[in-house]
Amino acid sequence: MKISKIFKVNEMRLEKQKYINEFNLAKQMKKEVYLEDLVPSLQKTHIKLNLGFLNRLLQNASKSNKPHRNQEFAKRIGCPVNKDKKSATTIYGWMMGYRTVSFSKLTKIINLSDYNWKDIETNLISIKVGIRSGEISPIFPIRIDEKMGSIVGHILGDGSIGLRFHSLFYSNSNVELLKEFNKNMRNIVGIGPRIWVQEKSRFEEKTRWLKRVNNLNKIPKGHNVGLFYPKICSDILYALFGIFAEGKNKKITPQIINLDKEFKKGLIRAFFDDEGSVRSDSHTVRFHQDNKKLLKQMIILLKSLGIEPQKVRSYKKKNKLRYYFNITGFREYYRFYHSIGCTSSKKKKEFELLINKVKNSKQFKKKYAL
Repeated sequence: MKISKIFKVNEMRLEKQKYINEFNLAKQMKKEVYLEDLVPSLQKTHIKLNLGFLNRLLQNASKSNKPHRNQEFAKRIGCPVNKDKKSATTIYGWMMGYRTVSFSKLTKIINLSDYNWKDIETNLISIKVGIRSGEISPIFPIRIDEKMGSIVGHILGDGSIGLRFHSLFYSNSNVELLKEFNKNMRNIVGIGPRIWVQEKSRFEEKTRWLKRVNNLNKIPKGHNVGLFYPKICSDILYALFGIFAEGKNKKITPQIINLDKEFKKGLIRAFFDDEGSVRSDSHTVRFHQDNKKLLKQMIILLKSLGIEPQKVRSYKKKNKLRYYFNITGFREYYRFYHSIGCTSSKKKKEFELLINKVKNSKQFKKKYAL
């Protein structure tokens, strides 16, 4: 066998194994996620604990009143000892509260103690990536429900997770959608975003940031707004749902496919609010996206909820292919609106006009003998 073919076969095997691993993770997804469930995915993350509890934990694990002086304990958890001071300065920093503990070290400490992850969760103050800023105060258990689906749907729509630094971002000019995303995120990570207002510009032009505000009620009317969250938020979402958004690469992962209907409804609703449109005058309910594969995956999600969309089509605009699919027919309109719906009051009003228009038409009344 040629070397090029061997490489190709190996790549295919690795890809297949990666998919199998993701699928197995998806099958294990719970309705409620606790801190312990996230530990394997957050080993480089740092945690800040109630200082009194942390000192009791260290004393219990080291079987010593001065854990930083216990060289055997320091060695077992991987902390260097200063030979001159005969002390583990890292452990001393934890005890004094000016250093945070990494999950990898904390795992070893818990294994040596009489405490468990539930105790850690109860005494949790915040977590962050490494020793840098950008800490959050997650609220456990994290519920995998319709609201969580809405967060993922908005990220797949007008949101993003940066390719390089994995910071989380959501952008929109609709205050209703901005408030929805803000509220759902706050209920999970316990903090609000950094809010930046963009200058007004034409759709195809790049925009500059105009100013930062501290409240969504203070944003100027008609301006696009960006909500920014620290990397740890993306890390948690990746731990739960796989890498579903990274730069321009967005997809429905096996973890998402295997979640329940409530989560999927929240996801589709948010995605439709961002990327969908309703026109009662032309009897059109449409999903738009430049990512053809993502639209095909959305169709699969809709079908799993009993809604039958049309196939993905394309058109050319400014020498670029754009993709969309439609939902047609009264039955499909009605099912989508009443089982999934939308947050945008403008879309909601147009949807109701469409349903009533079709329902009151002569053709509809004749067909259903109303």
